[in-house]
Amino acid sequence: MSTEANGVDPVDVARAAFRSVATGHLDRFTELLHEDVVFDVVPVGLRRGRQAVRQYFEEVRRAMPDLVMTLEHAVGDDRYAAVQWRMTGTFDGAPYQGLAPTKQPVALQGVDFAEVDAGRIRRSRTVFDGAELGRQIGLLPSRGSAADRAATRAFNVKTQLTDRWRAHHPRQRSHAP
Repeated sequence: MSTEANGVDPVDVARAAFRSVATGHLDRFTELLHEDVVFDVVPVGLRRGRQAVRQYFEEVRRAMPDLVMTLEHAVGDDRYAAVQWRMTGTFDGAPYQGLAPTKQPVALQGVDFAEVDAGRIRRSRTVFDGAELGRQIGLLPSRGSAADRAATRAFNVKTQLTDRWRAHHPRQRSHAP
């Protein structure tokens, strides 16, 4: 077990934060965050400050009222913790990131990397497959479907046309500051 100089184990802090979100105890979760926390949810964007981070997790829980979060592994050292997790739920509550609920089931896995200072999370990065979330809720076509193949073909045609255009229209390079 690694601990900070003040005797707090960053892995314990990360576990407590995860459990607080998983059980909907967002007051406790917020207490575990530095006032000026920076929380980077990679597929979604940056949240700065306790209230912004709390609002994001409130949005997640409202979007999937039956949300179940499972902590699979947690490791760390005297300053950092990594938490591997899984979540399941149904996107049948409130909108999420402006998207109307589709009543589709969601099952994701991800990892959180947290920097802990004085027993509170100062920075955190959450990583999960945003494209997979999009496929599961119906925002993106299913992998291998006709729509997926059509989108891939359209992208490749666009890329070829862009390459041809650039070959005939070289950019003017400026050396101005």
